[in-house]
Amino acid sequence: MINMKILYATETGNARDVAERVARECSRQSIKISLTSIDAYDARQLPKEENNTVLLFVCSTMGQGDPPKSFEKFWKFLLKKNLPLSTSLLNLKFAVFGLGDSSYEKYNFVAKKLFRRLEQLGGESVIELGLGDDQHFSGYDGGLDQWLETLYVKIFGSEFYREKIIGFKDKLDVCPVEVSVVVRDGDGVGVGSADRVNDDDDAPVETRRGVMRAVDAMATEEVSDDSNGTYWRALKVMKNECCTSESAVRQVHHIELDNRYTDVHDFSPGEVLEVLPCSHSAIGREVLDLLTNSIVVKEGDNGYRAILDAENLVVSVSSSGSSYKNSRYTCRAKYLVAYFLDCFSASPRSYFFEVCAYFAKDPLEKEKLQHFASPEGRADCYQYCQRERRSVKEFFEEFTSVKLPLEWLLHVAPKLKPRQFSISSSPSQHKNSDGTHVDLISITVAVAKWTTPLKRLRSGLCSTWMAEKLRTSDVVYARVVKSGGLPYSHTGSMILIGPGTGAAPFRNRSSFSKSAVDSFSRNRREKRSIPFPKPMSCFFGFLRTRYRPRWRRCPRIPRPRSPPLLLRCLQNRRTFSSRRRSHVFVTFSSLSLFPAGFTTSTKYTERREKS
Repeated sequence: MINMKILYATETGNARDVAERVARECSRQSIKISLTSIDAYDARQLPKEENNTVLLFVCSTMGQGDPPKSFEKFWKFLLKKNLPLSTSLLNLKFAVFGLGDSSYEKYNFVAKKLFRRLEQLGGESVIELGLGDDQHFSGYDGGLDQWLETLYVKIFGSEFYREKIIGFKDKLDVCPVEVSVVVRDGDGVGVGSADRVNDDDDAPVETRRGVMRAVDAMATEEVSDDSNGTYWRALKVMKNECCTSESAVRQVHHIELDNRYTDVHDFSPGEVLEVLPCSHSAIGREVLDLLTNSIVVKEGDNGYRAILDAENLVVSVSSSGSSYKNSRYTCRAKYLVAYFLDCFSASPRSYFFEVCAYFAKDPLEKEKLQHFASPEGRADCYQYCQRERRSVKEFFEEFTSVKLPLEWLLHVAPKLKPRQFSISSSPSQHKNSDGTHVDLISITVAVAKWTTPLKRLRSGLCSTWMAEKLRTSDVVYARVVKSGGLPYSHTGSMILIGPGTGAAPFRNRSSFSKSAVDSFSRNRREKRSIPFPKPMSCFFGFLRTRYRPRWRRCPRIPRPRSPPLLLRCLQNRRTFSSRRRSHVFVTFSSLSLFPAGFTTSTKYTERREKS
């Protein structure tokens, strides 16, 4: 019997969606399947895998060929010099599918180099490399459907594909999530006890952590010890002010957060703050209306009933078939929608339509949803959902006959994902009197708003919430993501160009450099020998910004769309020959500032929040 191990490397969750789909479809063959993130797999077991085991890798590529963070440890093992070529992985059978964007030069670079390296080490590929292109008219599903068909036929036979894949549209897989009612809505009578209901101020974080721990299929790197510094911290808002004028094309907010009472002691310039977009104000009428009008809960063995009082309904969440009391998490149903799911901005995947088709009562709606879930309807589904960014709430408003059970909503609806923002404050300028702890963290948030092809106005969930709803003394749940920060040279000059990054990381570095100059002056007075910090030049293209007074000594472009001054500076060798060992920072809001024919070779990190 064939065993299958599915390993995924993801940054945004797309690779995990593909891995879960493969695991779900392969489980219909009653084979042994394991699904795990690639950083949780012990790479030393690769040469020891059995002959009847197939390793399926699903890897995504970011930007200019950058791998996900979870992929780095596994890749370092494959590059070890003591692994002999052609003989290290003789017993390994593998398949690789990559997710990328063909508009970038290094399209699917991670999957391609992984496939080549496994072959170099002697591994046997059971199928050719599969590539999913986000530029395809139906997204990465356009390449995935055909690749999976070939994989299933080769491993399980054509009969499996015909009966278990094509002929499965009127059936439903077993839901890995189980939801039971603890306190009934309306009468306060139910099964079990509601003593463990979490109604304190940490409900947004505890809801996420509790559900992920209770349901193995939803566990992520968030479920970890506090010792590694990845758990969410509560930061109080000290200031939230708009940096731009009312007539600006895009609003930009400067937000300062109080970090005095957390254990985040320090960070490096260029690192980011990951924010969880939720607050107690999220419990509004929209959440309650969604539960009341479109969601049902289990009553008895096979029946379902509508939710009468969504405000007071308490449920218990666990993995299907789990009998352990400690593996269950009890909370209010409204918390699941408000703090764990993203039903009001994110677009659902194709499997969402497949499940909803099963519960649709109207024949026309069922037929349309089955078409969206089929390979022939991928393009229509992509046009309906992804291009227009329709949310789960908008879907239920259009398909009114769909009454989805709460456990299936938890399983197939988009999960609430944290957003990353560049830290714009310097850690050295906001430390306490002892110099051991950073007391303030500030971020620069550009409010994301855009129109769809059908002229629907959309806005970013997190940026809009922070700009319009966040007030002084409100609490934000966030954590600092340690990424190494901006590159820094102690011996030579640097020119850093950040197209699309905005001014925040460069403001951080400029403040850091100012502190370095102050530190040099203090040490010189104390007759200590330390190298003098290098001068810094910063080019930015903003006419009105609250950060400008801090950069009075930096060269500036006088108008937002006048790059020739910058080009003359960059092309004139004398501009920098007199500033040896200096640092130059260039930041723009768009690459369109560069005229046609001007090419750059840069390394940058782009932080965007459009969902």
